[in-house]
Amino acid sequence: MTKKTNTYANIIAAASANTNKYAETGMTGTTTAAAKIATTAAANTANKAVKPSLSIVIPAFNEEKRIKYTISKLRTFLKLKKFDYEIIAVDDGSTDNTINALKDISNSDLRIITITKSGKGAAVKSGILAANYEYIFFMDADLSTDEQEISRFINIFKNEPDVDVIIGSRYLPENSTIIQPPFRNMVGKTFSLLKSQLLGLNYYDSQCGFKAFRKEAAQKIFSKVTVKGFSFDVEVLYIAELNKIKVKETGVEWCHRTGGHVNIMIDSIPMILDLFKIYLKKNYYLNQ
Repeated sequence: MTKKTNTYANIIAAASANTNKYAETGMTGTTTAAAKIATTAAANTANKAVKPSLSIVIPAFNEEKRIKYTISKLRTFLKLKKFDYEIIAVDDGSTDNTINALKDISNSDLRIITITKSGKGAAVKSGILAANYEYIFFMDADLSTDEQEISRFINIFKNEPDVDVIIGSRYLPENSTIIQPPFRNMVGKTFSLLKSQLLGLNYYDSQCGFKAFRKEAAQKIFSKVTVKGFSFDVEVLYIAELNKIKVKETGVEWCHRTGGHVNIMIDSIPMILDLFKIYLKKNYYLNQ
């Protein structure tokens, strides 16, 4: 990142030199205004010249059939956009050939982390805290959310500097596209209602597997995350809310893929119990 910083500094310095030149020759009024415009233009040019850097965390459990395709598609997109990036695949104790599949496509842009079977929350936390770059995303291994959304999220970060966390939403009344079975839709909305009543989190969709963070916010939040299962998303948002970290919810293109590992009937009860555990940890999230 030093080279980028120097590039930015050189452009701004050149613009400042021009401004000083105008001042030394006694030029004022229109010339001074022109100098200010030149400085602003130089700053805009510098912003464009500095490429975003991002880490993409992918939690994986028994994903041997699609992990190669997912990472290949991401690589193609990220290289096309000329981003500086790293992909962090976190294997959550897979019992199939996920690890070997990852090793087959290993490269300098792919980091592989292995943990004993702990749950999606634990896998995401491991990847987030290991990430190095400016913007940190996590997304599901099935690419339910279109990779094009990465660029849109980065633009939001650039245009809204007060936003530290962006969450994809399948249920916003506008600006979202969702294709999934009606039963999953109903269960998701019921969980959201419980979450809202108990924790006061009024997001349309806390569980969408596509979220992005500025690095500092990600480290602050995930250092406090304790939920290892699927309710970790709620914990992330609750920690952000309690610590005055601004979250923006935005609609995404999302398509349900078969072969996922969430069992609505079996996993719903532990997820609801986790909501109560999260509620009881309020002081921990504030003081840790």
